[in-house]
Amino acid sequence: MAQSERLRVVVDAASGDGGADTALAAASLALRDDPSLELTLVGRRNLPERLARYGLGGHDRVELLAAEQVLEMDVGAAQALRRGQGSSMQLGLEQLAAGRAAAVVSAGSTGALMALSRQVLGMLPGVERPALMAALPTADQVVWMLDLGANVGVNAQRLHEFAQMGSTVVRVVTGRPPRIGLLNIGSEPGKGPDVVREAARMIEADPQLDYAGFIEADRVIAGDVDLVVCDGFAGNVLLKTAEGMARLMFHEMRQQTGPWRGLVLKRPLQRLYDKLDPARHNGAPLLGVRGIVIKSHGGACKRGFASAIRLAALEARRNLIPELEHALWTSY
Repeated sequence: MAQSERLRVVVDAASGDGGADTALAAASLALRDDPSLELTLVGRRNLPERLARYGLGGHDRVELLAAEQVLEMDVGAAQALRRGQGSSMQLGLEQLAAGRAAAVVSAGSTGALMALSRQVLGMLPGVERPALMAALPTADQVVWMLDLGANVGVNAQRLHEFAQMGSTVVRVVTGRPPRIGLLNIGSEPGKGPDVVREAARMIEADPQLDYAGFIEADRVIAGDVDLVVCDGFAGNVLLKTAEGMARLMFHEMRQQTGPWRGLVLKRPLQRLYDKLDPARHNGAPLLGVRGIVIKSHGGACKRGFASAIRLAALEARRNLIPELEHALWTSY
């Protein structure tokens, strides 16, 4: 799909810690930056009253859809399936399933989004459970990683599947196939649990994948590979640790630079912050479901939420779902 062609993304404008204020501010930024983007905003019935505040009143590329309810951030998967009918999240997914949009973005509960996406959209061939993927900043570029918490315990076949799906996403987004590392406690071939060593054999034997070997956590941030594959427990711990260290680093920089030195360092520090700012890399594709679903961080700012919307549009324009289907079918 060409950049100039109109493309519609559904935004769950009610879920997430920031609720409608963050979602509407993000929608305004995304529409400003992408003249071919159209949005369907799903929210509470008072949503029309709030549009003017964000320059969206009467916008010709914005549609509204009223939801009967909003699922809480702490709602679990089972509760979401029982109570999701009429929610902003489910209505957005139904728009995607009906072909009225190319992608969905939500900052709501991860468990609820996974469960409802499976129910409404169904799964791609051979995939049992969705996986969450995200980008981390490194010295030169970003490194993509999955899974980030959707699958705590996995077998070797699932890790191989993650490598296939993740490789396809990185190729679609960046235009080149990624070098893949399998997260482990050492780089030597004999290190790690049996499931990781078996997954390494499967990934290395796959002619569609560029496998670089085991990678330790410190080398992930160094940017030694483009894609890191791991189970959801390890991935979530690594992601949260990296985010926490970035926050600590910038906090200490602010504390240690006095007013005069701060003025001298302001510009280089700002460039560094812009490079490592989590908002620039917000947006986690929910892979494995039959449609483009992007999970935005629940506490994302407007710039972060807008980044998630842009990622959804990019994946749709580059036909991610057909690419994923092809990658999965060729492996069977």
